[in-house]
Amino acid sequence: MKFKRYKHARKLISFYKMNYGIREPYQVLIDGTFCQAALKGKIHIKEQLPKYLGSSVQLLTTHCAIEETRSIGEDLIGALLVAKRFQQRNCGHKHTKIPAADCIISLVGCDNPHHYFVATQDVELRRKLRRTPGVPLIYINRNTLVLEGMSDSSRDQVKQIGTEKVQPSKHEQSVLKSLEKVQPSTAETKKPKRKRIKGQNPLSCKKKSKIFTTVAPKAPGITSKGQKRRLRKRRQQAAYMLSKLVSSPT
Repeated sequence: MKFKRYKHARKLISFYKMNYGIREPYQVLIDGTFCQAALKGKIHIKEQLPKYLGSSVQLLTTHCAIEETRSIGEDLIGALLVAKRFQQRNCGHKHTKIPAADCIISLVGCDNPHHYFVATQDVELRRKLRRTPGVPLIYINRNTLVLEGMSDSSRDQVKQIGTEKVQPSKHEQSVLKSLEKVQPSTAETKKPKRKRIKGQNPLSCKKKSKIFTTVAPKAPGITSKGQKRRLRKRRQQAAYMLSKLVSSPT
């Protein structure tokens, strides 16, 4: 199970590296809710987070997140001590108190130009950050670190970038239009072929040649079917009878 989680995290990080230019060391913004969940789950953030992400990290927080954790009281005193160990990123809200969630959203901006990871247990904050493409989100579930899957906004933006790379740019489109005016495309100049009336096949009209076969001469007394023919035997008349017939007056 642990190997599958690590493999899932490496796959998501390679996606963000390839499409959004996230580089090492990873900058992770952490609020008080994440520190409190790490204390309850006995998770050492400085040791386990770099191991889970597979690289060195910079653990960051903001002045607004620390002040919000302090304002809650003694229940989050341990989370406050953990958050104070991290580097504070200048958010520009020292003189104006705003919620930590709004402070983190302002740092991320509309396109996350500094490539921040955001580690928080605030469900509403994670829902808002999903609208911004290219923001990896980390939370704790059952005492384990979880890198959330890519959001719909990130996936849609990557698809749009892919289609734009395939399609010609505006300059290329203008050049193609000018070339079409000078020389029309081959599809327009090509005339359709006329269908000709087909006649009869000359080979089918040719007369059949007669085949002459040689017939072998028949033997006497044998028919065409190969049967023997009966021959009449004529009686021989006596010579004197013939002579009488010849000599008798007519």
